[in-house]
Amino acid sequence: MGILHVLKLSLAAPSRRAVFQLNRVKTKHFFGYILFLLLLIFLPNGIQLIADSVSRGRFAQEYLIILILYPSLVILFGILAISFLASLGLLFRWLTGRKLVYPLLWRMTVYALTYPVIIFTILELFDITFPYMGLLLLILFIVIYFGMILAYPKARKKS
Repeated sequence: MGILHVLKLSLAAPSRRAVFQLNRVKTKHFFGYILFLLLLIFLPNGIQLIADSVSRGRFAQEYLIILILYPSLVILFGILAISFLASLGLLFRWLTGRKLVYPLLWRMTVYALTYPVIIFTILELFDITFPYMGLLLLILFIVIYFGMILAYPKARKKS
C-alpha cells in the first residue's frame, strides 16, 4: 500500500469502505502522503518563484530561500492548518456523538483535504482565480470531512 494507493482511497472518501481502509494505512505511507499533498500546494508558487529568480539572474543568491525556507514554511503552516481543521472535527464529533479520538481526526483531515488540494493546485497552475475560491474549497473539505466522521458509529451511552 503506497502513496498512490492512499491517494486512490482518499479520492473514494467519504465512502464507508474507503474511510475504514484509510485507518489501516501504515504511518510511513501516511507521512509520505502528507508530504505529497504539501508538495502539491508548494508546486505552483515554487515554480513561479524559481522562474522569477532565474529570469532576474538572482537564483544563486535566493536558492536557499526558495529551495529550503519556503518549502519548510509550507510544511509548517500546512501542519498547523491540518491541526486547526482537526479540532473542527472534534467539535463536530461532539455534536454528533461519534466515537473518535483526535489522532484519528487528524489523519482523516489529511485524507479529506485531497480534493481541495488537487483542485487548488490545478487552478493555481493555470492561474485561474475567482472570488470565494477559498470558501468553495473549504465547503468541499467540510462536506467530505463530515461525511467521513459520520461513517463512524455513535458512541455507546454509559449506563
